[in-house]
Amino acid sequence: MMRQFVLIIAIAGTLVGCGQADKQWYKPGAEYTVAEFQRDRTACEKSGKIDEDCLKQRGWVPLSQDKDKGGPQVPVSRSRFY
Repeated sequence: MMRQFVLIIAIAGTLVGCGQADKQWYKPGAEYTVAEFQRDRTACEKSGKIDEDCLKQRGWVPLSQDKDKGGPQVPVSRSRFY
């Protein structure tokens, strides 16, 4: 009985964790440390959730934003070298 309870709790924890994928953030064109991001993230937390608008105001951009746009357009070269 105890094993089943522990197994159910482990499975429930895994399912909850899978549904909450954290975004990755970066500052384009800037060098920064993990400590700087953690400081800004802590300052932007409200009721245990990250206020994304607050992070954006501090210059952070979510990596998923690039993915949603389909990536950069690469120009096609028309010339050929032989």
